[in-house]
Amino acid sequence: MDTRQSSAPVVVYISHWFPKASETFIFYEVEGLFARGVPVSVCSLYGLRAGNLSPRMLRSPVPVQRLGFPAVPRVLAAVLRALRRDRQKATAILRDIFLRRWRTLELRLENAWAGLCGFYLAEQFRDRGVGHVHAAWGNGPATAAWVIRRLAGIPFSISVHSIDVRPSDGVLADKLTAASFARAGSSCTMPVLAALEPGTDKHHLIYTARTLTPAEPAAVRLERPLRLLCVGRFLQLKGFHYAVEALALLASRGVEAELTLAGSGLWGYALKRLARRLGVAGRVHFPGFVAHDRMSELMRASDILLMPSIVRPGSGRSDSLPTVIVEAMRHGLPVIGSNIASFGDVIRHGETGLLVPERDAPALASAIESLARDREKALRMASAGRELVLAMFDPDANLGRLTELFARYAGPART
Repeated sequence: MDTRQSSAPVVVYISHWFPKASETFIFYEVEGLFARGVPVSVCSLYGLRAGNLSPRMLRSPVPVQRLGFPAVPRVLAAVLRALRRDRQKATAILRDIFLRRWRTLELRLENAWAGLCGFYLAEQFRDRGVGHVHAAWGNGPATAAWVIRRLAGIPFSISVHSIDVRPSDGVLADKLTAASFARAGSSCTMPVLAALEPGTDKHHLIYTARTLTPAEPAAVRLERPLRLLCVGRFLQLKGFHYAVEALALLASRGVEAELTLAGSGLWGYALKRLARRLGVAGRVHFPGFVAHDRMSELMRASDILLMPSIVRPGSGRSDSLPTVIVEAMRHGLPVIGSNIASFGDVIRHGETGLLVPERDAPALASAIESLARDREKALRMASAGRELVLAMFDPDANLGRLTELFARYAGPART
């Protein structure tokens, strides 16, 4: 028997793909709401992206509607129906989709498809009695939700991430104005939201409900060789090349260590070349993409998590608060990260971990040495970090806040 809360609004999340292996924070948030009895489902603007999905993701009970290429005829038919019903309104929406200034060609294409999908979804959601739409990202998903609001009158909200605002897509301010509320998942996004939409109290800092719970904490032996870990997509922004350089510096100082780079992507070839050039190829391990349900095993086998992310000059793009930092702290694993974005939300230097300047391999190597020399200090910081993230990312508290906001702003469809 379905136990969805009868008094709760029907909520639909819109995302690019769902589930997606690298977006565990969205998956566990939706699954957590579903487990609480919220009548929530997901609309994926694209088709199924099954690669690297964990068994839990593949077995998720959350209802998912997928669009993608097979939906093109239905989407275009919905646009034509909208033009026949109200040509002036539909034309104005199409102008906003196709003639507004988007940051890149990729975003222009993404938002064009998302906006057209909004015509189709407006009909679908109105017929289903959807009470609230939540865009999991501020770009394409928010554009679809914005179109749905204009056509069907269904309220919507947006989860805004660092990648959405550094820089923004040029239309984000309009979408924020139309949204019932915006949710930031880290502190560094809040000032940007305030600048885009000043003088409002509808921006909320709500951390995601991370649910990777370790069966047991990491041992953190800090014996030689030190077991260093980096996890994430192989992108230049992750700064993993500085971890490789730090490993070579440690070797030159007589500190024996090994580095595991868990992830995938084209930048992996550059990382392997760098390791060979610096003479540490035999000490750098590439296990490939590690499914989320195997991440605990990897973290328990490590001594220190490194997150040497960088900020891209010009655009200011960077990681905001990577999921892996929080999950490592939940495992009682010492963490060293760059002093950028919202890393300091959880890595409180000298208390819950260590922060180092970005693009500074010598500083990273010295931080690793300081933890290796003082295991008691490393364990003390790791324990404090675990307590901090257990409180900050408590699923009941954070999902409860989201549920309350959905209920507050939901309303009957109107045109």
